[in-house]
Amino acid sequence: MQTVLGIDEAGRGCVIGPLVVAGVVIPHEHWGELSELGVRDSKRLSRSRRAFLATQIERLARRVIVLEIEPSELEANLTEIELQAIAQIIRESKAECVYLDLPVGPSARDRFIQALCERVGTQKFELFAENRADAHYPVVSAASIIAKVYRDQAIERLRQEYGDFGWGYPSELKTRAFLREFLARTGHFPSCARRKWRTLRKLTELSLDI
Repeated sequence: MQTVLGIDEAGRGCVIGPLVVAGVVIPHEHWGELSELGVRDSKRLSRSRRAFLATQIERLARRVIVLEIEPSELEANLTEIELQAIAQIIRESKAECVYLDLPVGPSARDRFIQALCERVGTQKFELFAENRADAHYPVVSAASIIAKVYRDQAIERLRQEYGDFGWGYPSELKTRAFLREFLARTGHFPSCARRKWRTLRKLTELSLDI
């Protein structure tokens, strides 16, 4: 019985909260059941629908692996951090076939795959890695849903502590307003913010100009 692993992440471009990398392991013959559940690209699903599907995915999956990487751990090269997380999930899953939503562009694909295989080590597996894999392969869509649901839960916990700052994306007015106000009030950014992000550097520069 061949086992298939799908891997995807949520929160890569956010300025607040963790990066979540998720892996979903299913027997190959259950692949079709993911489609029957309505599993698809998580960006095309509402938050409530993702939460419902996550429970169904966890019921169907042989194993679900979730890594939450906190903002304090996101100060090194982001691609290297994702490489380590993806390699860890592959090793833990012991899956024979891996489908991965590639976090780099086509020109960097071969280098990324080579680096990934080096970090996985001697484990043998078949790898399918491409951009937007979550839109093409149900097992990657399932991983995308799990990652987004876990990240949403992490953000909700932070909102209970800090108040409503949106969902932590740099493009959100509510997020930028929260960070600006926090900096003005305390002289620093909250620990839930990614200190190396350009958004924080810009807000710091603006505060110095005032």
